[in-house]
Amino acid sequence: MIIKAIIVDDDLKSRNLIHGFCDAYSNDKIAVVAQCDSVDSAVLAIQKYNPNLVFLDIDMPEKNGFELVNHFSTIPFEIVFVTGHANQFTKAIEISALNYLMKPINPLNIKSIVERFENKMELANNINRFEVLKSNLNSDKKSIVFPNNDGFKVALVSDIISCETENGNGKCKIETTKETIVVTKSLKEMLQLLPETIFIKVSGSAIINKKMVELYNSKDFNLRMNNGRTIKVSEKFYNKTELMDAISN
Repeated sequence: MIIKAIIVDDDLKSRNLIHGFCDAYSNDKIAVVAQCDSVDSAVLAIQKYNPNLVFLDIDMPEKNGFELVNHFSTIPFEIVFVTGHANQFTKAIEISALNYLMKPINPLNIKSIVERFENKMELANNINRFEVLKSNLNSDKKSIVFPNNDGFKVALVSDIISCETENGNGKCKIETTKETIVVTKSLKEMLQLLPETIFIKVSGSAIINKKMVELYNSKDFNLRMNNGRTIKVSEKFYNKTELMDAISN
């Protein structure tokens, strides 16, 4: 993961210094997407670039760095406060900053910040996976949660039309009424997640939502789903009569 970073400091030399340290000591893990000289310009840059990390100088004219947090109802990025005053450390901790850089900045601290950020993201992803597991174990579930690189994706069970394996690569393509979702799950795992009263496996590579079937052609063993997608039924799984029974029950 490349960490998108914004540097906020009213002093150009300080901004360039931090930028240079990021380039030199982050092992290409940080990409500085913007430099800002004020809180107001930082707000605009954050809205535009959606950064993962913000290096934020505390001592700036007009608005100090602490005031940045007042512009957001939630903080979707990590903050590293930068200052020359050690007595501001407590306030930074209260805002749950990822780290705190004292001026003059030790460039090796950038490496430490990257490692701390990665550890925190790994912990967050593990928590997300735990929440996914709890949700998917709910026997009365109306939605299924799929983990991804950024967190997780939620799909309503009633919106799922079909699930198909994708070229034998260990991934499953899920067609919904709104979008296509590709997840790293086998068809067997998907079948365990989906309610058996609604979904049936019609071949070694496809699961369908019975309520989303529009037409069955017994000549070529094809089902047409209500999104226009055609899915082949395996003769090993169903003949015409068995398929009618499975879909109607």
